[in-house]
Parts: sequence; structure tokens; C-alpha cells
Amino acid sequence: MAAAGGDEGLGAGVLRGVLELFERLRERPPRRARERLRPLLFLLGPAARTRRVAKLLKERCEAERAPASHIAADTPASDISGVLREAMHELSQSACRPRWEPALRFPHLEMALWLRDLREIRLAGDPQPPRNASRAERENHRLVHNLTNPPVGDNESARRRELGRVIRRRGRDVLRDIEEGRRGRISTFLGFLEQIAPIGVAVVAVVSAGTAAAVDLAAAMLAGAVGLAFVAVQILARSRGWYGVLRYGWFRRQPYLSDGSPDFLSFALGVLDPRPVEPDDHAEQLDLLLVAAFLEDLRRNYRRGIRRAAWARVRYPVVIFERLAAGHVGVAFVETVERVRADAQRSSDRQVFDPLVVVAGVDPAEPAEGGSPHPSGPRLVDRLARTIRVETASGEPEDAVAAGRLWSRYLGEQRRVRVLGTRRELRVDLAADPVGDPPPVRPGRRRPRVAHPLLPWIAMVAVLAGSISVISVNARRYCAAFQIIRTESGECVGITDGSYTFGGTAPAGGHVNRMKPVLDRIERLNDEVLRSGKDYITIVYLGPVTADPSTRNRQLDLLAGAQGELVGVSIEQQRFNDASPDLRLRVLVANAGARFRYGAQVAGQIRELALRDRSIVAVVGFEQSREQTRAAIRVLSKAALPLVGTANSFEAIARLESGAYSPYFFRLAPTNGRLARHAAYWAAGGRLGKRAGTVDVIYDDDPDDLYSRDLAHRFGAEFTAARPGGTVRMSPYRHPSDVARATMAACRDAQDVFYYAGRSDEFPTFVNTIEQNCGRTDPVVLADDEIAKYVSDHPEEIGGKGYRLFYTPLALREAWTPAWVGPGRQPQTFYSDYRRIARDMGGGGDAAERRPSETRAAVSYDAAALITNVAKQVYGEQKSVPTASAVFAALTDQGRDALPKGASGVVRFVRGPTGHVVEEKPVLLATVRGDGALEVKAVCGRLVAGGQVRADCPPAR
Repeated sequence: MAAAGGDEGLGAGVLRGVLELFERLRERPPRRARERLRPLLFLLGPAARTRRVAKLLKERCEAERAPASHIAADTPASDISGVLREAMHELSQSACRPRWEPALRFPHLEMALWLRDLREIRLAGDPQPPRNASRAERENHRLVHNLTNPPVGDNESARRRELGRVIRRRGRDVLRDIEEGRRGRISTFLGFLEQIAPIGVAVVAVVSAGTAAAVDLAAAMLAGAVGLAFVAVQILARSRGWYGVLRYGWFRRQPYLSDGSPDFLSFALGVLDPRPVEPDDHAEQLDLLLVAAFLEDLRRNYRRGIRRAAWARVRYPVVIFERLAAGHVGVAFVETVERVRADAQRSSDRQVFDPLVVVAGVDPAEPAEGGSPHPSGPRLVDRLARTIRVETASGEPEDAVAAGRLWSRYLGEQRRVRVLGTRRELRVDLAADPVGDPPPVRPGRRRPRVAHPLLPWIAMVAVLAGSISVISVNARRYCAAFQIIRTESGECVGITDGSYTFGGTAPAGGHVNRMKPVLDRIERLNDEVLRSGKDYITIVYLGPVTADPSTRNRQLDLLAGAQGELVGVSIEQQRFNDASPDLRLRVLVANAGARFRYGAQVAGQIRELALRDRSIVAVVGFEQSREQTRAAIRVLSKAALPLVGTANSFEAIARLESGAYSPYFFRLAPTNGRLARHAAYWAAGGRLGKRAGTVDVIYDDDPDDLYSRDLAHRFGAEFTAARPGGTVRMSPYRHPSDVARATMAACRDAQDVFYYAGRSDEFPTFVNTIEQNCGRTDPVVLADDEIAKYVSDHPEEIGGKGYRLFYTPLALREAWTPAWVGPGRQPQTFYSDYRRIARDMGGGGDAAERRPSETRAAVSYDAAALITNVAKQVYGEQKSVPTASAVFAALTDQGRDALPKGASGVVRFVRGPTGHVVEEKPVLLATVRGDGALEVKAVCGRLVAGGQVRADCPPAR
């Protein structure tokens, strides 16, 4: 037998069994459903043995950095609050948690202990603090003095404000320990940060990336800013005092000393103030409150939720009492803990769990009460067993009346047993001789890998990096936040109010972006409209505002057409705004990309914008006759917006999918048929200097180019009709690189005239090939208005070349001379305004290669003036801001001229088989003289309302 008072029997083999039991008690199950209250472990034996085993268990916890508190037999704690302070202090130590893990926190217990301290000061009569009192003690005495003495003490509202102020100040920086020396400021801050930052930043990053992909970059930046602000507010809130006041709502829900308090401050004052007649159990209730707060804090520390730290805690906290004796404060602590647990179970239908494990050394011979008890009297261990046992029914039968209560009693016992177990204590006799081999100590459960403290930060960084990559990719998609998208080719397309400059800046040594001055002008005029506070309408210009990215030579970007059209629109914008007293014009610029590649996409943006902005009454532009332009017209026709084409001449450009023609499209340019008929008539009739018998037609055979092939074949048919016996040879090209080949093939035969029906982009290649490979002197080139962009940039160069150029521009200043409009005619004022503004658009100089196209400026001016003219009429008749439908109705009124004094001629629309066209639209024949000046050779159509000089024109059909 082992010596009764020694520890010879406590060898390593014996203790393996105790350690195995201890490991299973404090090991946390991996699943929430398996968590149950742990029974109390009683180590029965003499003081020396229980002391040794308690020390061994404490050392094992310290070796694992697991939460444990060791309460010595001679602890200085004299009551439950002292035990709780000691346990809270030890459980919060860095030695009781793995590295990088946050410490256990006890906000409710700290608050309850603070209220208890205030109450003790109040009951002591508010004495002066001791001389060696800490700063916290002096603050407590000062608060009690303020709460019990005028002017605060005699006003309940003032008392509440004062108490709330101190609570907020105490919690203003929760990184400051209420009890000094408990844990570091940085580690506590990281504990707060870890709760929110990784998940919050990751969620914000995902939302921002998704927003960037689904909406646009501006929305992604807004979502990111709002999300990060929310995360910052959450982190700040958890470190501020007012958040602490809000989170103390638990005190109102728990059953001890609450008295139905409406809020926490009322509860706190109720604890602080002594009652006139104190209940006999008030001190007991206060102890129950302290223990309940302690268990609630542990419960929250181990509650499985979104916090990683709660999942990483795989060991339950342990309070180890070295030895319990009658009168020891630990006995009251154990009994109070079990009472709080039983009360919580009875007051809740749900399973109430707390993770506390209690281990206590007890001498089996220790009497239940102190003093000189009888040797055969009750023992302490039996007293504790009775206190913590699970109450069940005796099983005695009930009478017929009481039988109805048996079922509810049975269910209550089931719930109680499910929570508390069939028994609440386990006993280990350390003095008994061991029998058999001790079991091996199985290793405890390790922290899950997914709960590693660095994992949230790693995941956050990974998600953040991925989201930044997504946003960066999307940032490449967006050139600016105002609906400006970067395409695969590198162009920036979308809608701007002039604040964004399409095309950016040219390479070093190149020209300044030629679009910037006119876009700056439009932006300034738009700002003036918004600042005026008056009613306004909005016109959207849709055209190719950027050059083909493959164009490396900025002098060949041929943006004079789009530049001129924007200048014309801006001239009408300023004129209208200066002259109109009540209504203003705002202009938006929509870039469809070079060759109108993204016309349908940008048209969709315009349509969506028009649904939100009812001031949009029309879309003007559509200068190129391409398949993409037709797709854009189809999209915008669904928005029921009036569409005014400037230089678009292909008859079927407005044909819809149904085969019908859009009723919303109004064409300002002559049709291909009208242009071809006049050009063929002049070529066959000698207006080009000689009567042409043979013509070589150069045109673009690209299937997407509706204009070039149609014009070429129409010209061929018209020429053979105007010159019987004449010869027409077609020389198509499919790619710009084929232009030189097609031209050289044409040069091998002595043609009288070259009719160029291609695009202005390829015109320089065409004329250079003629000069270098055609043996004839002074070849004659006839072209359509498409090359007006090239003529605008290179008039002097063309005049000095070895060929003579004729072309049919849509409008020219030189046509507004008495020789064509008749004597005494008031000059068209548009051209005087244009000359001044064009000089500014060209950088302040006279360099022709940067000058906007005068022809396109005149046509776009007419398009904008057409809309403002009918809008002004509608505004005057209806006394309300014109809508798109009202403008459309006014445009279709064929009883009057829509624009009597247009810069390109009189505008009156008639409904033809292909849609709305201008009646007797002027067709001009012009040439470039040797000095680069333009000369008009013929004017056919209605340039002015009356008195126009007759010219050599084909007979009317």
C-alpha cells in the first residue's frame, strides 16, 4: 500500500491515466454539435499528492500554451471576485495562448467587477482613496463622489450622463488594459484587427472586382471606397467606448440584479446604489452576476462563427484548484458556477454551453464544514457532489390528476441530462493502489490548418491580389470613368461631355492631339449651360473621333472630317446659346472608333443614356456608310430618337432587319445615286477639262464598306448612260495594301479619268502611285466628298502635284459667291465664324494639316442647327422643354423648310423610298488650283431659297 501522506505511488505510469483523462476533458470537439458541458474533476488524496498533480497539470497546459489558471491552496483571494480576478488575469496571459493568437478577453467580467468596486466604495461612505492607490482606483473614487453628491448626484439624467461618459472614456481605447500588465497594446490591437480586416478587405476586394467586371471602373472604385470605409469604421467602433456601452446589452438579459432595467446605464446605477432595504441574498446575487459574466465571456471567446480565433482554440480553459477545504473560496466558486449553469439551463429552451473545465484537489476526509466537525459527519466531497448533481425524478407514481404533468417533467429531465450529463463530477483517487497497466496518453487535438492565424491574412492577400489583377485588367478596359471604354485595338470609345480627350497625346515630337481644342471648347460651352440653370436640350454627336491605331504617321490620321464636324456642332451650340433667352443646347460626343468599328456598342450606350436623360432629343453624325453604321442606326431607332446623318450617302443605310427603312433617320448628304449621276454627267460632258471616253474606277470592295462599292457601280452605270460607247473599268481593292496594285494596273491603260470611290485613308497611296507609275501627263482624278478630309489637310500639296483633282464636296465657302448664289445675297455667316475658330483649332496657326474640314463643319453645323431650329419652334409652341418625340414630329412636317439658310443649302425633308432625304440637295463640283485654293466649277440643287445662278447640271428625273 502507498503511504497515506506521501507520493511514492505517483509514478510516471500512474499519472499517465490522470493525464489521459485531463486531455479528454479539455479537448474541444471538432464539431459544434458534440460540445457539452464538462464535468468537474475531483482529485482525491492528501494535500501533497493533489498539489503535485495540480502542478503537473498546470505545467502541461503551459507547455502547450493552453489557457489554464492555477489557484493555490493559500490563495490571497477571499471571495469569488478575487478568484475571478486571478483566473481572468492568468487566462489572459500570453503564456496561455499559442503564438500569434489573440488572448481571451473578458469585457463583461471586467465591467461587472468594476461595478462591484464602485459599489464597495459607495457602501464604505465614499472615503478618500489610499495614498498609494492606482490611477484606476482614484478615478473610481472620483466617479462615486460625483454620482452621490450635487450637482450630479441629485439629478438622475446627470448621473446617467456622468456614468456613461466615464464608461466611454474607459472604453475609448480598449487597447489600454484596465488592469496594467495584463497584455500588450499591439497584440490586443491585432486581435481586434484580425476579427474584421482579413474578411472585410477580402469581401471588399471581391465586390470591387466583380463591380469592375460587371459595371465599370468608377463603380468599382466607389464600391471599394465604401467597403474600406465600412471596414475602418468597424475596426474603429470596436476600439471605442460607445461600442462598449452598446455591447453590454447582455446585462439586461441575464437574471441577476437586473430588475427589468430598460438599458445598461439603468442596470449599472441599480448595482451601484444601495437599496433602502437590501435583500438578504444581494451579495449572493452579485456573486452570481460575476460568475455569469465570466462564463458568458468564455462562451463568446469559444463561439464558432466567422472569427477564425474561435475555431483555432482546441483546448478548453481550465481552472485548477490546488486543494479545496471547508471555508476555502474555491468551494463557493464551484458551487456558484454550477448554480449559474443550472439557472441558465432552466431559463432557456436551447442548449446553453460554456467551455470552462474545473479541476479541484480534495482530501476525501475533509469535512463539509469548518470548525471541529464530528468524525462521522458529512464530507466536503459529498457536499460538492450533492450541490452539482443532476436532479431527476424519483420515479414514484403520480395520482390521476398529476399524471398530466409527467410528460413535461420527463422532457425537462431529458433536456437537463442532454446539457449537464448524467453526472456532474468525476473522481480520481490518488491514494488508491493502481490496478493494471495505465493507458497511453493520446496526443491532444491540434489546431486545424484552416484556422492558422496567418491563413486569413494569406487569403486576404491572395484575394486582394486577384482582385487588383481583375481591376487592373478592367482598368485597361476603361480609359475614363464617364462611359469611356478601351477596346481590343487600343482605341477609347464611349461618350463624353468634352472632359475626356479621345486619342490622348501624340508621341514625343508629334503634333498635339487635334481633337483636344474642340473638345475643350465643347466642355466649356456645356459647363456654361449647366451653370445657367436654364432649360436645355442635348444633342449627341456620333462619329469616328479617333484614328486607326495602326496609323503611325499622325499627319495621315485624316481626322479633319470628325474634327470639322465637332467644330460645326460647337459653332451652332454657341450661336444658339447666345441667341436663345430661355433654352440652351448641350452637346455630348460619342466616339464610335476608327471606321465606325464600335458603332453598335456605343449606340447601345447612347440608348441607355437617353432612357435616363430625357434632355437628349437627337443624335447627329453617322458620317461613314459602313455596315457598323447601319447596326448603330438600328440600335438607336429602337430608342425612337431622331437621327441626322451628315455625310452618309448610301441609300440603304437606314434599312432595318425587317427590310423597312427607319422613320427616325434624316439624311443631309446627297445619296450615292445623285452623286454618281452628277459626277458621270460632268465627266462625260467635259466639265473636267475634256470629255472623258474611258474611266477607271478605283473603289474599296470591303464587304463592310457599303458606300464605296455602291458608289462605284452607280457611277459606272450613270457614265455609260451619259456617254454611249464610253468604257468603264472597275479596279477594286480589298485591303489598303492592294491600292497601289490596283492603281498600277489602271495606269497601264490610257484612261481619260480616274474616278476614285475609295476611302480618304487610302487616297494618299492612290495619288502617289499615279504620280510615280502613270506615264501620262496631267492625269485627271474625280472623287467624291469622302476625300474632303484629305483635301482639308493637304490643299497646297495637292495643288503642286502632277495631277488635277476634281471632287464633289457637300459644302464649300467658295460656293457662296455672287457667281453662284446671285448678286446682292447676304453672305452665309457660318464661314466667317468657322475661319476664326478653325485657326484656334489648328493650334493658333495656319497649318493646313491640322485644320478641320470646312466641308464637314458646314454639314454638321446644319445638322445641329436643324435640331435647334425645330426645338426652338416646339419650345415656343408648347412652352415646355422639347422632347425627342416632339422634335421628331416637327422634323417630319413637310409643309415648311426645316432649315431655310443652311451652310450646305436649303434643308427641306421629303419622304423617299429609302427614308427622309433633303429635297434638291446641292451637289458641287470643285477643283484644287495650283496654289492650293479651291474653285467651284458647278452648283446643282437648292443652295439658296431663290435667285440662284443656273449651272451645267444633269436633267432632272
